[in-house]
Amino acid sequence: MTDSGSIQTSLLAVTIALFLTGQAAAKALPGSVGDDSATRTQVRLNPTGRDIPMGGPLIDNGFVIGEIDYVLRADDSIWLDGPQLIALMQRALSAEATAKIAAIVSTRAEVSLAELVQAGVRIAYDPATFQLELNVDTAMRPRNAISVTGLPPQMIGAVAEPAGFSAYVTALGNLDYVHEGTDTGLGSPNVLLDSAIRYGGVVLEGEASWQDSFTRQGTRLIYDDRARMARFTFGDLQVVSRGFSGASPMAGLSLARVYSDIDPQRNIQPRGQRSFTLERASTVETYVNGSLVQQTRLNPGTYDIQDFPFAQGSNDVQLVIRDDSGRTDTIDFTINFDRNLLAAGLTEFGLYAGTQSPFSTNGRDYTDDPIASGFYRMGVSDELTAGGNFQLTLDGGVLGGELVWASPLGTLGFDLAGSQVSGIGSGYAFNFGYERNFEGIGDSSSLIATYQTVSRDFATADATAARNPYAHEMGLTWSLGFLNDHYISVDGFYSRGRDDTPDRVTARAIHGWRASSRLSFTTEATYQDRGSEEDYGIRATVTLRFGARSSGTAEVDTRRKGGRLTYQTSSGRGVGSFNGQATADYFDSVGSFNGNASVLLNRAELGAAHLTSYSQDQDRIVDQRTSLRFGTSFAFADGAMALSHPIYDSFAMLKPHKSMEGAKVYVSPTGDDYLGNSGMFGPGVAAELSSYTQQLITYDAPDAPIGYDLGAGAAQMVPPYRSGYLIEVGSAYSVTYTGTLLKGDGTPVALAAGLAFELDKPDRPPVRMFTNRSGRFAVTGLKPGRWRIEIETGS
Repeated sequence: MTDSGSIQTSLLAVTIALFLTGQAAAKALPGSVGDDSATRTQVRLNPTGRDIPMGGPLIDNGFVIGEIDYVLRADDSIWLDGPQLIALMQRALSAEATAKIAAIVSTRAEVSLAELVQAGVRIAYDPATFQLELNVDTAMRPRNAISVTGLPPQMIGAVAEPAGFSAYVTALGNLDYVHEGTDTGLGSPNVLLDSAIRYGGVVLEGEASWQDSFTRQGTRLIYDDRARMARFTFGDLQVVSRGFSGASPMAGLSLARVYSDIDPQRNIQPRGQRSFTLERASTVETYVNGSLVQQTRLNPGTYDIQDFPFAQGSNDVQLVIRDDSGRTDTIDFTINFDRNLLAAGLTEFGLYAGTQSPFSTNGRDYTDDPIASGFYRMGVSDELTAGGNFQLTLDGGVLGGELVWASPLGTLGFDLAGSQVSGIGSGYAFNFGYERNFEGIGDSSSLIATYQTVSRDFATADATAARNPYAHEMGLTWSLGFLNDHYISVDGFYSRGRDDTPDRVTARAIHGWRASSRLSFTTEATYQDRGSEEDYGIRATVTLRFGARSSGTAEVDTRRKGGRLTYQTSSGRGVGSFNGQATADYFDSVGSFNGNASVLLNRAELGAAHLTSYSQDQDRIVDQRTSLRFGTSFAFADGAMALSHPIYDSFAMLKPHKSMEGAKVYVSPTGDDYLGNSGMFGPGVAAELSSYTQQLITYDAPDAPIGYDLGAGAAQMVPPYRSGYLIEVGSAYSVTYTGTLLKGDGTPVALAAGLAFELDKPDRPPVRMFTNRSGRFAVTGLKPGRWRIEIETGS
């Protein structure tokens, strides 16, 4: 028995020799271990007499904000890893509070818990779980952001690093055999090649093709400066244009910021951010245009709520705040929104300069003719985005401007440009667009109107002649959804011809009806007048879903005097997945049958297609051909090589550790489906990674030795542009050791925490372990060799 002011403790130290062959061992410790007689008059966190390196989660209000290394010293003081602490504090504290901690840490490797109290930060240590709990004043907290639509989840824990050197080449090919038609017989194979090499953050990429001879289509060096959100390119440029300025093939240098390329997960549209402060715990309900989009329970503090799911045009937002006492506060505001807007202060731009390099049958023709183009856009406010664009050559140029305004009456868009080109003259171009959604009219209703005029001599800077057959073009589209299952759309377009070009008129009306979750109908009436001829007709379509992955469509078209039957199906996910489609149609006295199918394999994608066309007027088959298609990739990352089905951006290889005794690693397994597996042709490959997008790759090895520890079973990553990863699955530290700890009197060491130390590597961090009520424990992450278990227990 002990009195209430003291706790008796003793330290059990056991040395274990693990002479294993990589397979888990299950042994019981001797029935009596350690010395149960020692007593102490005060609680000791570390009675070993030496410093113990440890690590554990840092908890903030019940949430893990990250893992941190620390040392439990012989005097019971706890010293945290300084750089890790600062990184974690940036997530939990304001910039000012984090700066105070950074000043204390400075360039030191460690900082004590006692020192942090000076900055108002209190961290408690839980010896039962090895975790640290953060406790700070509300004033030190940052403003909290709440996403209504759901931003990408914050990544917690280790993020995999890409390979220092990686590369891949993807080949997509087809081989045609023509049974009937021109050039009958077996054609020459056609192969498209896409390749990328990444080293030190720089990517060398290229495109080429091969059919009878090799043709290079483009090669460039790319470097992404993520700190400045800018992409630098040298070589064959991929030009992006705005407005009327045009995009011409060129070789040279470029600097661009296009968020869809360099930060695709960032929401660059106005987010409608609003702030509010809670003095007590409350429930916040968010309504947009009368619909509840989120209900959130929040603690006291200041919050920024953002990323509302806005519709095009004017949006009414209401925040209903209810605290635990029953008090209700309401915040109302209106935001005008357009998807082409940039949030206030954000900018997108592109500047491209070099020489013209137009495409030809032999690839690119490089010239000595200089050319430059570019654009700049800025969010002036959340309702107004403005920008300019240009294109210049020695013969002249185009200068333009754009404006998007989300006004209370609807979204207005303007594009205006002027040109001056030698041998052509000067000209102008203007485009106006209007869009508005109407609330309270049916389930949804919208109106879109456009108008464009181009002068006779308007031309881009690299043009050899002006080609503007229409002086004025205008269009109007109105759509309405009603009765939940019906929608109608009516549109009309008119083009005023110039010189000998006749006027053109097009009108169309569509009605759609979703009769059930499996059956839908569409009816479309059209009218066209091209000056020299006019036609009209009705097209009716019925679509029936036979299941989650297959459907059939029947279509009748009076204007084209015929109809079509289509069936499509798919099965599975990843390796072994299948897609197929068959179509039979008859239009304008020509009947045809077209069928195609493709299957995704572990190392390739294969497909086949067949087309037969029969002319009733000629009473014969006019075209019949069979095509075989394939796609495969060869990938390399930090010394490992593998074949894979096609890679288009980034990839990850999952390589089994030699201790797995040849067991296959399966990539992202879900039931019977998976994305790839290791084998004769190298590691398993996750071939569908997207640049700068958070991704989690899971893995499993069901045929690994019994008890084998794969570790986390997942790897999270944010792949840089065209990057490769090499992830080794398993390790020498894959042994799980189980046993039972007993005190000297034979009673179990129950519900205790301990550490396993590798005797041959004293500098290696220990492995944490716990016992259950019966004293049973399991230590994972060991390797064959000599280990010592230390565990503290009260008596």
